[in-house]
Amino acid sequence: MPKQLHSSGHNGCVPENAYHTVPYLTVPRFETHPDRLAAVATMFGMKPAPVRACRVLEIGCGDANNLIPMAYHLPESRFVGIDLADQAIAAARRMIDALGLANIEVIAADLRAIGENFGEFDYVIAHGLYSWVPAEVRDALMAITGARLAPQGVAFISYNANPGRHIRQMLREMMLYHTRHAGDVHERVEQGRWLLEWLGKTRLVRASWRGLLDEEIENLLERREDSLAHDDLGACNDAFYFHEVAEHACTHGMQYLGDASNRQAFDVHGGLSWLGEDAVERAQYLDFMHLRVFGETLLCRAEVPLTRALDVTVFERMSFSCSARLVDGQIEGLNGVRLTAGQANVEPVALALGRNYPMPVPFDELLQHAESRDALRNTLAAMVFTSFAQYHVHDFACHRTVSERPAASHLARYHARESLRVPTVRHGLVELDEPGRQLLLLLDGTRDLDLIAHDLANCPGAPPEEEIRRALPDSLEWMARMGLLEG
Repeated sequence: MPKQLHSSGHNGCVPENAYHTVPYLTVPRFETHPDRLAAVATMFGMKPAPVRACRVLEIGCGDANNLIPMAYHLPESRFVGIDLADQAIAAARRMIDALGLANIEVIAADLRAIGENFGEFDYVIAHGLYSWVPAEVRDALMAITGARLAPQGVAFISYNANPGRHIRQMLREMMLYHTRHAGDVHERVEQGRWLLEWLGKTRLVRASWRGLLDEEIENLLERREDSLAHDDLGACNDAFYFHEVAEHACTHGMQYLGDASNRQAFDVHGGLSWLGEDAVERAQYLDFMHLRVFGETLLCRAEVPLTRALDVTVFERMSFSCSARLVDGQIEGLNGVRLTAGQANVEPVALALGRNYPMPVPFDELLQHAESRDALRNTLAAMVFTSFAQYHVHDFACHRTVSERPAASHLARYHARESLRVPTVRHGLVELDEPGRQLLLLLDGTRDLDLIAHDLANCPGAPPEEEIRRALPDSLEWMARMGLLEG
């Protein structure tokens, strides 16, 4: 998560060359997309800039694999990324040039170089930075965010969160001790993993601790080398209670807006009925209830009036997405949340969302599956507040049908040249198998289905052409539904 945005070796933090030795790879994160930020802002009464034509600043953009897909799919918007890791910025520039993007600029510089000449932004993103820089840089980050935020702008700040972070912090401290004599970053990661494996086999803790410890060890061992090196074994890695971040934002003219993820954003079980209506207090006690480990906090300017009493009529201006499917007589949606099947105003709506997933469905299109507007509003409110479904304000335009000469997005084909994981129009990643990757590379808009099948059959390890022809329509329809096609 961290990207180096401070001077080399500043305050004892990870030297800049550690990011050259083990480059930190970024990926599209939907929680940072302007659609997500604008949707939360709309929910609480703001009038955010339209996603299709906005100004976005990402502080700590790394190789810009989060920012570039936004710029590609939002050509009327303007994007600026900044990061001190010059090799990561050079990689971002190569991709920008290859894709021919004119609406994005990436800058190799310290975040403290961001001044009035940058202008103002509708959306400011700082993912994986706040917890991984020294205190003075952290304060500069918050000050710059407040200064550059437009009047109806929204900022995204992520950080390690207490109280849930304490278990991970304990393991981090053990790894730091064990790796204190490591010669370089590669050796530090290798030794850190050895310790985790050793702890997993030999821990003599009480039974009540074992589940927590085993889960954290497993999560750490699954992390990539760059993530473990810079996130958990970096010299700067601090955790904060939500109220501390909110109070810090307040000192720089900002206020708490909401959470980027609605997974732990609402008191659906009424556990806070004893508490008042103060939004910061309620959010902090929700963190206590969930033992939150990672914060994704949205901020806006302090003078913006917010509507905390939610009016479900706002949903009529939104779209919704959910991976709903029937499982064991129930309907399972996002985050493993299940609803009872067979409910007249629930099941038809949920399954309609599932058929269209991952693309959002507008409120008006869902009306045909509900008894009334009121019923649909209430159903969608229940789905959103329980994190069964996600809500949106942007139309992620994509080709949902397969043309005679299908074309995959230039962005997806660019990534498919070296990876099985490719970005989609909805700012996520899909994982392809090798035949799927080869198919995607052939979708340049010049081949009809017969030629695609013929050329795919000539790829190394491909199945027979007859088998390809049978499977090709379904494969192309899946790619269209995933938002990979643009012609």
